[in-house]
Amino acid sequence: MEPVEEWLSQPGGLAARLRALRVRAGLSGKQLADTHGWAQSKVSRIETGHQLPSVADIHAWAGTTGADADTLTNLLRAREDARIAHATFAQRMRRGQAKVQQTYNDLVAGATLVRHFETVYIPGLLQVPGYARRVLEEMVTLHGPAAGDVAAALAGRLQRQQSLYDPAKRFEFLLAEPVLRFLLVPPPVMLAQLDRLQTVIGLDNVRFGVVPMGTQLATTPQNSVQIYLGEQTIAVTETFIGETWHRNSDADAYGRALDRMWEEAVTGDDARRLITAASIALLNSTSTSAASSVSR
Repeated sequence: MEPVEEWLSQPGGLAARLRALRVRAGLSGKQLADTHGWAQSKVSRIETGHQLPSVADIHAWAGTTGADADTLTNLLRAREDARIAHATFAQRMRRGQAKVQQTYNDLVAGATLVRHFETVYIPGLLQVPGYARRVLEEMVTLHGPAAGDVAAALAGRLQRQQSLYDPAKRFEFLLAEPVLRFLLVPPPVMLAQLDRLQTVIGLDNVRFGVVPMGTQLATTPQNSVQIYLGEQTIAVTETFIGETWHRNSDADAYGRALDRMWEEAVTGDDARRLITAASIALLNSTSTSAASSVSR
């Protein structure tokens, strides 16, 4: 379940309040739907928290069920709170990391275009198992025993990577160059990870770019973001403590910022050269460390 669904369907949340209004008015879901020319399933999705109602939906719902002006105002405020849904990882991890990974699997399954910009990590869709395990293990350190289902979460993340080979989907991965240099795993794992990026560049449905260090930037890369375009547009930003989900116009704003950052990026052979340079630097560093250790 994604954060907005958790928000909508919580006790006393928007979904429960809308259902209570309908029941109090003596209307069935079909009657309410027929009044506004909706599919009955729309009423069901709204009442179970699976669909965020529009402003127009809430006005229509309130009018038909006889809600007063104060109730309408409160419903619209609740909708605005849910529109930008924030969930801390502490909350999300109560059900384990595997459930969180399933949320992202569902996002990718429902998207025709996935756009990912990263300032720190290799994107999950491109992580080799050793790198992915390291990232998931850190969640246990940060968020406690509930996040301890690392093996199941790893399996979910690796399963998601199969979507890269679905010709009906397109992917864009844009990395800040430091992502290639941050050593979050032992050197052999990082070398394998960099090699994995080289293979991704050749996929027909993948656009891969790197924003090089030393490039004067017109748009500041302030945070990582993932954007999923399907029936609706969803953008997800992450911090140390949680996720914020943005929809439609807000998500589109992230997309425009990402477009501008792509203008500063290098792709193709130029991106390959940056990956190769990171690999060489890591090998040299490892050799120097080994030689220093022997000399001592």
